Amino acid sequence: MAWPEEGDIQGGPVALLIEPSDPRTYPAGGISSTVLRSVDFRAAMDKLRSQLAGAERLQNQSDEYDVKRMGRIRDELSKGISNEYLALLASMYVSLVNRGQEKLVDYLAGELGKSVATVKSHLWQARKRGLLTGSAGRKGGQLTPEASAILSKIVPNAPQSAV
Repeated sequence: MAWPEEGDIQGGPVALLIEPSDPRTYPAGGISSTVLRSVDFRAAMDKLRSQLAGAERLQNQSDEYDVKRMGRIRDELSKGISNEYLALLASMYVSLVNRGQEKLVDYLAGELGKSVATVKSHLWQARKRGLLTGSAGRKGGQLTPEASAILSKIVPNAPQSAV
């Protein structure tokens, strides 16, 4: 079943695809009205609502974590351009790249209250200091083991992929 991508889901699905669980065996005589009447729209709607609620909870947790994470980056920046700051910045940068954030350097600049050129310079420094792989001017890269070691010290209980 498929629901509209946006808007009200109360009206039920907008599409229904029925196919056998084993594509090599089809029901004798095709799909009957008995099969169609056995489709449990209520259970499908309950499952959709449950999935949406779970996704919303995860998004809220992710948003809260990102707010704390950005605060941590700002705190480190206030102490100067240290390896700790650059590792945190690189980690956030890699996370945003992996999420498909558009104009991510602009986003980081806005969050940090710095110019785009300053943030680009900081990312270049992270690469130069061996904390972020990739080449300057190209989106992407990976945290290096050195950056991961720094992050483990300053954020010991953080998830490994989302420090």
